[in-house]
Amino acid sequence: RAFLALFKREVAHYFTSPIAYVVLVIFSFLSAWFYAIGFLFPFSEYSEQYPMIQMQMRQNPMMMGGNYPVPNFTELILPGFYGTLSIVLIFLLPLLTMRAISEEKRQGTIELLYTYPLTDLQVVLAKYLACMVVFTVMALLLILYLLIPDILKGELGGVIQWKPALSGVLGFYLFGAAAIALGFIFSAITENQIVAAALSFTLLLFLWVVGWAAQGENIPEHWRKVAEAVSLTNRSQDLYKGLLHLSDIVFFACVVTGSLFVTMRALESHRWRG
Repeated sequence: RAFLALFKREVAHYFTSPIAYVVLVIFSFLSAWFYAIGFLFPFSEYSEQYPMIQMQMRQNPMMMGGNYPVPNFTELILPGFYGTLSIVLIFLLPLLTMRAISEEKRQGTIELLYTYPLTDLQVVLAKYLACMVVFTVMALLLILYLLIPDILKGELGGVIQWKPALSGVLGFYLFGAAAIALGFIFSAITENQIVAAALSFTLLLFLWVVGWAAQGENIPEHWRKVAEAVSLTNRSQDLYKGLLHLSDIVFFACVVTGSLFVTMRALESHRWRG
């Protein structure tokens, strides 16, 4: 009951403060914009030309570099859309996580939490799941976007290939879950929300840059493998393309678990120092 009460309190706090609405509005605007210019605007041209493109590629497989299946609209457009939104998350999610624990420290209410019949892990989980509720709203918006082409499909038939499309949503969700968990670490080690947001943004940006740099031609192979292994963006790319690999899912699960464990230990350390 105490866990559920804390979870409900945190969810209510998000939706009674402006920050959640600011994040949701910015994300809604940017995602709609990128969706329109990357998906809807090419839609009419695609609808007319795709049958011809299919025929050309089947007649000349070398257009795709070999004898590969002809890519559908989902495979051509959605991976880039999801990848762009991942970059948007790097800027927005630190705004959600910055207050999670640092605000409790700044206001002195963290001591009140310690009086609850809850373990440090339960406190962290309640706050994390509350933050994930806000992010889930953002992820559900993507599913609504996926319904639009089928409404507008006209004579083309089923445009959206749902397996790769939903795999991309899963990749987006796992990326966000990992980014939020990493942000909780910095919210737990500082009382300043701005510092927590800045540190979280810096780490997420670094992990993105590492993945981008791994594609360089002059990078030694062993460093390339390390960079690709730790980059959140690289790990999510296959999911965006509809390729489900257990190793990628395990990676994100480990990032979330490890980050929440570090957050719990930081909270535990503050309890003993306080």
